[in-house]
Amino acid sequence: MTANFFAINLAKLLIVASLSWSLIACSEPAKPASSSEQTAAPQTRPAALQFEQDVHYRLVDNIDPEHAKPPYLVQYFWFGCQHCQQFEPVLEAIMLRRPELSLVRKHAAAVPHWQTDARIFYSLQQMELEHLTDPLFKLYEAKRQLTPLDLQQFLTSHQVDQAAFFEIAENSEQVVSKMRRSVSEMQDNNIRGVPALVVNGRYLITPNADINNLDAYLALIDYLQQK
Repeated sequence: MTANFFAINLAKLLIVASLSWSLIACSEPAKPASSSEQTAAPQTRPAALQFEQDVHYRLVDNIDPEHAKPPYLVQYFWFGCQHCQQFEPVLEAIMLRRPELSLVRKHAAAVPHWQTDARIFYSLQQMELEHLTDPLFKLYEAKRQLTPLDLQQFLTSHQVDQAAFFEIAENSEQVVSKMRRSVSEMQDNNIRGVPALVVNGRYLITPNADINNLDAYLALIDYLQQK
């Protein structure tokens, strides 16, 4: 069954691939420095920053909040993206510092080799196992791309019902719908790189040298929540 999943007729995956576009990449986001880097180098005080549209953020629309209410963040990511993996501790720190925020994760599915990974994420999400996102990130960081055996061992080690998982992964219209939605949102809003972070479904944070520490990142998120 495991091999069958990874050999799903690409016809199913190409339902989503037909919505893809070419210039999409794993790209470095606006990234706060580590705590040691913050200590070693002078930083711009977040309070002094003047945030500007189309400089620090830009407007996006038609982002499905998936029942989240403001304040919330939407993150587009790919498990195999090195920058997404490196951004995870930053995202965790943001959520710890702003516990009022909820997080909506959307796995990118805009290019064919991301779509199997998206099926894995959305299938686990449908099984209410989204807490396995963090260990999956760690596995992808070690393996880059999963083999059928890697996935089988992961599911076994986390006591996931494999029959149920593969039934959902292969046949769930909800999984396909979420993949399509991710593709559509990224395409319509010209989001060409992951990780990408959107505040309240309206403001896409853009890479900028001003956002060079966690406090500056939080200051931008706070600013955007008040707009």
